[in-house]
Amino acid sequence: MESVARTVVMAALFHDIGKFMHRAKIPPDSRYDRYDQQEIGWNGAHAKGSADFIARYLKDPVIEDLVLYHHNPTKSSYPDLASVVQEADHLSSAMDRKDRQDTGNVLEEPLQSVFPKLFSQKKNPPENRYYPLTSLGIKKEAFPVKKQDLGRWNLVDDYKMVWKQLVAGMESIPSPPPVQTLLTLLQIYTTAIPSAVYINEPDIPLYDHAKTTAVIAHCLLEGEKDEPFLLVQGDLSGIQNFIFATVIPEQARKGTAKRLRGRSFWLTLFMDAVAEEILAECGLFEPSVLWNTGGKFLILAPNTEKNREKIAYISRKVNELLLRKFGGLINLALVVHPVGKDGIRSFSKSLDELAAISAERKKQKFLDCGLHFGVEDEERPLSEFCNVCGVHHTLDTCPVCAVYTEIGTKIARAKWMLKGEGMSISFSEYGLRTGYDLVADLPSETKAQVITLNSTHPGDLRFKNRSGCGVLFLGNTVPIDRNDILSFNEIAQLSTGVPRLGYIKADIDNLGRLIARGLPDESRTISRIHTISTQLQFFFAGYLNQICSEFVVFPHLCSQCLDKIKEGKGREIRLQTQVGDTDQWSESTWYSVDKPCDACKKGAVSSCYITYSGGDDLLIICPWDSAIRLADRIYEEFRRFTCENAQITLSAGIAIVSHRLPVFRAVSIAEGLLEEAKGYQAGVVSKNHVAVFDECLPWREGTGDRSLSSLIETADQMIDAVGSRKISSGMVYSLLTLWNQTYVDIMEMNHETRTKTRINRKKYLPHLKYLMKRNIDDRNRQGIEELITPVFPWIKLPVYWTSLALRTNDKKKPGQFRG
Repeated sequence: MESVARTVVMAALFHDIGKFMHRAKIPPDSRYDRYDQQEIGWNGAHAKGSADFIARYLKDPVIEDLVLYHHNPTKSSYPDLASVVQEADHLSSAMDRKDRQDTGNVLEEPLQSVFPKLFSQKKNPPENRYYPLTSLGIKKEAFPVKKQDLGRWNLVDDYKMVWKQLVAGMESIPSPPPVQTLLTLLQIYTTAIPSAVYINEPDIPLYDHAKTTAVIAHCLLEGEKDEPFLLVQGDLSGIQNFIFATVIPEQARKGTAKRLRGRSFWLTLFMDAVAEEILAECGLFEPSVLWNTGGKFLILAPNTEKNREKIAYISRKVNELLLRKFGGLINLALVVHPVGKDGIRSFSKSLDELAAISAERKKQKFLDCGLHFGVEDEERPLSEFCNVCGVHHTLDTCPVCAVYTEIGTKIARAKWMLKGEGMSISFSEYGLRTGYDLVADLPSETKAQVITLNSTHPGDLRFKNRSGCGVLFLGNTVPIDRNDILSFNEIAQLSTGVPRLGYIKADIDNLGRLIARGLPDESRTISRIHTISTQLQFFFAGYLNQICSEFVVFPHLCSQCLDKIKEGKGREIRLQTQVGDTDQWSESTWYSVDKPCDACKKGAVSSCYITYSGGDDLLIICPWDSAIRLADRIYEEFRRFTCENAQITLSAGIAIVSHRLPVFRAVSIAEGLLEEAKGYQAGVVSKNHVAVFDECLPWREGTGDRSLSSLIETADQMIDAVGSRKISSGMVYSLLTLWNQTYVDIMEMNHETRTKTRINRKKYLPHLKYLMKRNIDDRNRQGIEELITPVFPWIKLPVYWTSLALRTNDKKKPGQFRG
């Protein structure tokens, strides 16, 4: 049965590839000329191209037959199987093709973004945005743009270029080809190609339509008649405690950076291993995993009694072993929900039902494990327990922490991930057979699947690998110098002025509501939701690295770039580094410079540490000033990526703390600030704020408040004014004193009242005038008044920023600046 299922899945994956071939002006072989509409169906002209593609590159006559007749199964040599592909195509088409008022031209209309359509109004339809027709990759071309910015609209040459890239990959695959490799090829080369254009809105990629058709076909083939589909959700709880909790924080400081990243990615690998176990036990294929990100995966499987039993067994086994290992620190809520064809058509509703089932399961953690607890009657000395994670061991080094440290070390340099049995990162003690390794260089031979990290360049992809290849977008930016990750102490020293860390915690506002209610009822489908999920994952896990690459420092500079430092176009950084495990420290000089030369750029070291990112949220640790600027850049790029839709917003909390503060405490502060940023007003748009330095601000102007971006500019100008002696540092602190005297009561107000009070309360003006008159020279006073007076009600952030940036010592207690 598995071979039949594989055939049907492959046919469903490639049933519409002929559309791509037709748009690239590649005619099918002449032997298909004899097939007319009565033979292959009235809408089946592209099926000839699909059949020719199968014959050329997969050389499977059964799959060729199924794609040729998927619009007219009665003519097929395998009518039952062709009918499955047809029904899957119809279900997927009904879901993801939205009729349009006029007809489209496939050679002139690129893929539309789905983001402008979220919460759009029929009376005031949004302006469409379009994706450049190119292969998938971490590049600016992955962003949708306005029609006038797209360039040419005759897409034939673009289709031909991407078609050649797809064919080059197909010509290198082994026989028989792994399904994962074929899915990867479609992901890279058909993500920016619309599935349907002529009478349908072209807002669904061919890749998403092909993938959903494949998994639907498998369920129709093997699932129960009335409810052939089984939604399987895995949801991991306890993630934050697992990543950040330590037994003795003082003992956990050394190696924290590597260990945190290792713990975070260990959870990612663990969830992947669970999903792989379900695929293996239930005889599923890679398209069945609709998404797996942010500690949650969704699988669509055939609904059979055997599959339900297998999944229940995996749930019991994994949770029992997790409980024994971690004492209840993390738990996997693995739930199932059988649905019929209407449940697939109304996919958003099915997800709501699944979420309710999962929520109930989370209230009953480990209930199905069948464990009996009792006194073990065994005493163990405290010295045998790890000071960091609390696990019992009798070795010199905690084996659990060693695994996390190894992962955190490898991930910073890895270009590929190996996936299979017998790997160095194993989950066998949790009953899972799939293991992993992270490598910077591939072995000459491997039986493992080869996953390329953050690259879709043909030279990095391993299509020839017989075990399959894939692509994983992963937020893996860390500060690394000479093959070693900088410690949090060293990262803090990269700050301007006082060494402090900035913890950015951010996520999308009301994502659940966007997915559940953002689209009209008829558009809330599996493929559109899949498209939204994969797009957001690309941004938060992949493109985020590109944004972080803007924030770098340099251990070495050439003489010309050093001259820029002398000219004031950069700064020197005195970096103290601990020598091994000793009490000795070495000092070196690093640099931050504007517009370095190309040679120096190659030696850049990122100042950003992505602890985790993916799905719709992130946690990044940076030097304090870089953290605020980075958060602003992330918001700017996120808004551009989501087509400036006012209903799709981001909130963030930024905790400015000492590197000595335990990480768990710092993250808790950032989490509290994120909640503050989200909690001022009801509604979708109002959460669109950032909390930092005891302020909660909109990202951009327009709500009466001053925005973060404008106050960053004010802070920069204040620093320049102090540096040029136009204003004294004492005057800066006097501004803060006056602000506190004027607005001492506003912190207890709600946001709306607070904003009105800032704007309407003017009693500070005479005092401010007096300060200006007393402390600023006549020749500079007008410029300083124009800088400070308009923003005085929000002067706290520029003052805090200036005071931190201009101090060169660190006399404050750890964690003094809360936000």
